[in-house]
Amino acid sequence: MLAHLGKLVGNALAPLTGAVARLRRSRMFHPDGVVYSAEVHALESAPDLRALGERLSGETLSRFSSAWWKQGHEWPDVLGLALRFGGERGDQDLLLATVRFPFTTPVAPLGTRFTSFAWNHFHAVSPFEADGVGRIKLRLRSPRLGRRDSETREQHLARLAEERRAAWLIEARRLEVPFFKRRWEPFAQLELTAPDERVDQAALHFSPFNDRRGLVPVGFVHHLRIGTYASSQRARLATHG
Repeated sequence: MLAHLGKLVGNALAPLTGAVARLRRSRMFHPDGVVYSAEVHALESAPDLRALGERLSGETLSRFSSAWWKQGHEWPDVLGLALRFGGERGDQDLLLATVRFPFTTPVAPLGTRFTSFAWNHFHAVSPFEADGVGRIKLRLRSPRLGRRDSETREQHLARLAEERRAAWLIEARRLEVPFFKRRWEPFAQLELTAPDERVDQAALHFSPFNDRRGLVPVGFVHHLRIGTYASSQRARLATHG
């Protein structure tokens, strides 16, 4: 029911997202960002989560961005992180932001340290059905590293990657257990290796329905993205020829 409603609302909003993307000559949200090559490694955890961590392990493409402002503007905002497991042509995408629940989106900038990509936890706002695990929510737990006063947000991230300190724990929270028994369980780690400037960001697009490593999106928000993302992508491709 929620998935069907999400598709309907997404289709209704698609003309708006396409128009804004055409006007901005970029995505409506997360218009530009910085792209890094990364590696994911499975951690010791419960057997079912260990298997999920192993499926996600290996080369990963990561894109960090501000939700509304383009590069050069460090103003209050939500920060985003998009992952593609398997590299640029990978087979599982994961979209995260400094928003814990959909209903907290309007106030999320107040809880985001927008001056550092490495300070905030990144949440996949809607749940997934994970093969062999069940329904879960996901987040990347931050190392909580602030930047130097002389650095930009992007320079800070580049330095941490060079120092091999740009690493996040990938954690799952099981939704099929009683509420008071739910906890975040780390099962893998993402580590940035180097900036990847070869990627054409105008052509790059992510979808939670690129799910061939067993993280299947469920719920209203995921399905809302189907129509809106497709409209934005078409507008960007038309704009960039």
